[in-house]
Amino acid sequence: MRLRRCLIVPAVAAVLAFPAAHAADITQTRDGVTLTYQDPSGSTKAEVRDRIIATFFSAYPRERADFHPAAPSSVRIVMDPSYDGVAYVGEKEKAATITINPRWLEKHPNDTDLVTHEAMHIVQSYPGYASEQAPSWLVEGIADYARDVYGVDNAAGGWALPAQVKAEHKVDTGYRVTGAFLKWSEAEHPGLVEALDGALRKGSYTPALWKQRTGSDLAALWEAYVGQRGGGKSA
Repeated sequence: MRLRRCLIVPAVAAVLAFPAAHAADITQTRDGVTLTYQDPSGSTKAEVRDRIIATFFSAYPRERADFHPAAPSSVRIVMDPSYDGVAYVGEKEKAATITINPRWLEKHPNDTDLVTHEAMHIVQSYPGYASEQAPSWLVEGIADYARDVYGVDNAAGGWALPAQVKAEHKVDTGYRVTGAFLKWSEAEHPGLVEALDGALRKGSYTPALWKQRTGSDLAALWEAYVGQRGGGKSA
């Protein structure tokens, strides 16, 4: 589940830019969850590091409790200057790991709620990402829905779900667009997001679930949303 908005940074230059003297390896346990924060190259200022840790402990235990109490109780956050995206939860690491590009936070130091989005991916742990059973637009939409619900200070990071539907928006646009649709749908049909999350985790999700939970199929539900939020038409 990778975010690929990127700032391309040569790996060697990025590593040399940060003094190793400020390396950090911190382990904390709160609310039954252990976080290990690792920044071997000393790439991130202490105040940003502290906000990352505080944001994780504000968001992840609540996301975990609400959606998947059996999600990992031990998580790593790794600052990696050689990574050229923004942040991702790896699919191959043995431990639940959030990898962050420190160059992104150097330019956007208040965007620490990106951790809230990535932490939700750990909670999700859906099989078959980007398959019919776990379409990527819905997976990422739920993660941004969670960022809106559990985020500490999205406004400071210049992040918000769109308030209106634009002509180019579609239900399967993903991320914030789908997150905003899910927020509206959840308000109209409480428990919908939890039901979607549970089906995705079990590998039993099908589009028919929308009608089962709301009485409308996905296309009709999107049209109702567009009708309330104005702007474009679905395609």
